[in-house]
Amino acid sequence: MKVEKDLRDDASEQTERKNEKIRGNSVRSFAVLTVCAVLAMIISFGTKISIGNGNNRVYAAADTSRNSTDEEAAVPTGIAGVVSGVSDTPSSGSTITRIGSSCEQVIVGQRVKKVENTTADLNVSSSMENKVNELDARSITLAENPTLMSDEDYDTLLRIVEAEAGSEDIKGRVLVANVIMNRVKSEDFPDTVTEVVWDNSDGVPQFSPTYDGRINEVSVSDETREAVKQALKGTDYSEGALFFIQKSAAEAHNVKWFEKDLKKLFKYGVHEFYTYK
Repeated sequence: MKVEKDLRDDASEQTERKNEKIRGNSVRSFAVLTVCAVLAMIISFGTKISIGNGNNRVYAAADTSRNSTDEEAAVPTGIAGVVSGVSDTPSSGSTITRIGSSCEQVIVGQRVKKVENTTADLNVSSSMENKVNELDARSITLAENPTLMSDEDYDTLLRIVEAEAGSEDIKGRVLVANVIMNRVKSEDFPDTVTEVVWDNSDGVPQFSPTYDGRINEVSVSDETREAVKQALKGTDYSEGALFFIQKSAAEAHNVKWFEKDLKKLFKYGVHEFYTYK
């Protein structure tokens, strides 16, 4: 009987030791968990302080000045963010609200700020209109002043200008070329330079160098080439003149006809310029 009692006592003692061990393990586990929780809270709190007080805060449309009246706004993400970005693109002169971005982590609820769009309007309508009008005017001028002609016509124009105004300045030579081109455009004269210059109405030569042969004897100068070039580009001093005469070298009956039947426009150099009355 004593042996059985001793066995029961030993079993009871072992059970008690097991229970104490279990209770000790539970206390240690609880303590470890508590310490971990406290550490986690400390780390979290410290991170918030660092984010709140550091230089890594994210502001929209960053300025040198910020105030407490800035509104808080959520940042759209995903497709909503793309749509928002497209729809919120500012038009000229508008007031917009921009949400900032950063290479750092963007926190929902970051600051937004009213931003005045200061981009200057670019109005090109008037300049374009002026340019179009200028091109139109130039096209009309070019159309009214034919510059495309055969080699024969060009050579004839150079020679008649040299023969008639070889002693004049550039303007005096341009004026002779103007008269030739005015006749080409007129319905009362032939349609090409060569035909105008060599016109012999009723047996009377229109230009004396074709009669006395000087047109084939002249050597065309650079000044004459420049004058013809200017005339073909549209330079016109003629006021519509269709005739010119050097009275000091003309026959009396020709001078009389000019004064009686034509309208004098002006005199330049040795020539006087006329048109129909």
